[in-house]
Amino acid sequence: MKFNKRLIPVKGHFFFFNAGTAPLVPYLSTYARQLGFSSVTVGLIYTVLPIFGLVAKPLFGIIADRFKKQKLIFVLFQIITIVSFSVIYVIPQNTPKVSVQLDCGHGITELRSCYKSSDLIDSCKINSLANQNRTVLCNMNCDLSSPKMWQTVCEHWHVLPQYCYSNTKSIKYESFIRNISLENDNCVYITSDNVTLDGYDFTPHCNIGEGYIDINEPCTLQCTNNVLSKMLIGQQPNITCVANQLKYKLCTNDTTQIKYVQNQTQLEKCSAYCELDSSTPWKLMEICDGWGADIATTCQPKTAIGEDFPKNLTFTGNILLSTTLSEHDCVYIRLKHIQLPDGTTHYPNCIAKPQHVTETTLFHTSCEITCNDTMVNDIFLSATESHTNESTQYTEQFWIFFALMIISWIGQAVVVTFADAICFNILGDKISQYGKQRLWGSVGWGIFSLLTGTLIDLFSDGTNKDYTVAFILMFVFLLGDVIISCFIRIESTKMSMNIIADVGTLLSSVPTVIFMLWTIAVGVCTGLLWQFLFWHLEDVAATSCNGSDYIKTLQGLVSAMQTFGGEIPFLFVSGYVLRKVGHVNMMSLVLFAFGVRFILYSMLTNAWWVLPIELFQGITFGMFYPTMTSYANVLSPPGTETTVQGLVGAIFEGVGTSLGSYVGGRLYQSYGGKFTFQWYGIASLLFCALHICVQYFQRYNEGHVGFREGYSSVIRYETPNDKVHILEDVTDDK
Repeated sequence: MKFNKRLIPVKGHFFFFNAGTAPLVPYLSTYARQLGFSSVTVGLIYTVLPIFGLVAKPLFGIIADRFKKQKLIFVLFQIITIVSFSVIYVIPQNTPKVSVQLDCGHGITELRSCYKSSDLIDSCKINSLANQNRTVLCNMNCDLSSPKMWQTVCEHWHVLPQYCYSNTKSIKYESFIRNISLENDNCVYITSDNVTLDGYDFTPHCNIGEGYIDINEPCTLQCTNNVLSKMLIGQQPNITCVANQLKYKLCTNDTTQIKYVQNQTQLEKCSAYCELDSSTPWKLMEICDGWGADIATTCQPKTAIGEDFPKNLTFTGNILLSTTLSEHDCVYIRLKHIQLPDGTTHYPNCIAKPQHVTETTLFHTSCEITCNDTMVNDIFLSATESHTNESTQYTEQFWIFFALMIISWIGQAVVVTFADAICFNILGDKISQYGKQRLWGSVGWGIFSLLTGTLIDLFSDGTNKDYTVAFILMFVFLLGDVIISCFIRIESTKMSMNIIADVGTLLSSVPTVIFMLWTIAVGVCTGLLWQFLFWHLEDVAATSCNGSDYIKTLQGLVSAMQTFGGEIPFLFVSGYVLRKVGHVNMMSLVLFAFGVRFILYSMLTNAWWVLPIELFQGITFGMFYPTMTSYANVLSPPGTETTVQGLVGAIFEGVGTSLGSYVGGRLYQSYGGKFTFQWYGIASLLFCALHICVQYFQRYNEGHVGFREGYSSVIRYETPNDKVHILEDVTDDK
């Protein structure tokens, strides 16, 4: 084997540059998704980025050709790429605030998290949680700006009594007496049948047992029954709870009057006035809770004069996973008990069935939540993100991320364009050997995209991935690329005296325009592939109960299959294939391969079946890229090689991938990955048919530039004289 020593640094650059970008670039769209950006936002980002490449590639190509500073600019933009990527890592993550609602069902409090659509609910995770008989702790901060919510917290949760009725010192109501009895403790018990408070009638139930306290406050009764009224003169029975029923307890030695009213069933009403100790607001809470008198004005929470209710309540909630269920568009998990910062434990009971219409507003509040279980957090997070407004995503973190993505994109665009121009410069007339140099980039890409995906899964917990290892590998290999690029030797080339005019003349050729339109069409397909293939795989994997756990490993395998199974073999034989098939036929074949590939994506039901589909990468990139770059290099007038390479690359990314990213993002947001890839596939097949027809008719037009079938020579056909002029031969034997 013979090695061209001058080409070793070029091979090294392709390897190290792709090994450095592979750990990060394929995952940046999913990294943005993890930061909370929607598909429309990500599509917008990748729509704008190629536009900067559209400007940067030809601009710096002109500068390099004019001042012959290819190598300096080449290395400089490698350093810019390293810096911009590194700073992305230190951006503080704008973690979206995950919120749930408190909901009352069957007398207990539940956490309710609703999705925009029931199709977005991950049934695998729901079933997995429901099968676990354990509890999870969640730090919660609930909005209590509504007095109605405070009413629920005070009366049913028995939380923070200092803010509940602390300004209420008495309660006045009408009590209807049902029965009077003398018990063994020599005390008279007066049973109330029903009460009227603030114009509303209630059944005076009360609560006893754990978590409740006896009211036991003195009351003055003024009754319409004369005998009962005389018995109560100068007496203040205490309101108390016996057998879950409100009673008045009067302990006295004088029970002579009791025999006249004892066991009577028709007793009239009494006006009750009970004094309450404001230092123990639990008393009124017990009364309002037992009676279910939330609607009454007396039972409305009241603070001391000049004080306001706290706007938030912070506590640690204990949720029971076995109670997890999904219904309609929402997921419910029972809140078993809560613990306040002072260490006290409370049970969040509530009214199961509202007794009044207005009570339906009592128990609706939003809480920010973070749990110590990854799967629970994922469920709440995905529900919150499903309602995310696009305008709320444009935060400070977004603009920093966007700016750094622009800088890194410009850096990569210039490096890629200059690398191709430098490679063709060193190859000289052996242009067909380009694929054998470029395949080393695919080797680096395939190895380290797979390794990175596996390591990300290894060091991550659940669906929230840790990308630290990706940034480390990026920095190490791109730094190595800078070092090895310093050893590249570039031969001086003839400089065009009028670069702009030469390039303008080239663009006036009809076949060149057709080539540019083909480049845009392939760019549109590539834009969808780059930005949303991994999104689609994550969505397909989510339908499998364990698919998301190894999704980054699968995405790494996808990149490895693309490079080792597709790109590398075809890049190696690209020169031979182009001589046999012809550039024009290969252009049509690339569009056809994209169409079939996208339609197969739309049919995926198991994410792992994507691997054999990635063999199409051999045609859609392994043959496309040499076709595009070699065509551009042959068409380039002397001294404009870097400029033309930059122009073609700019059209591919700045127009093609930009348009593909934008349209793909919109379609993905509205219709999902299945239909988006399906429609792109059909469009690719239609463009393939159109390209075949256009090239067929163009072949017979006089005075056009094209590729001779079976060869890689650029020729000019002049049909009137049947003369063929060879402009430049791409083959080794010129």
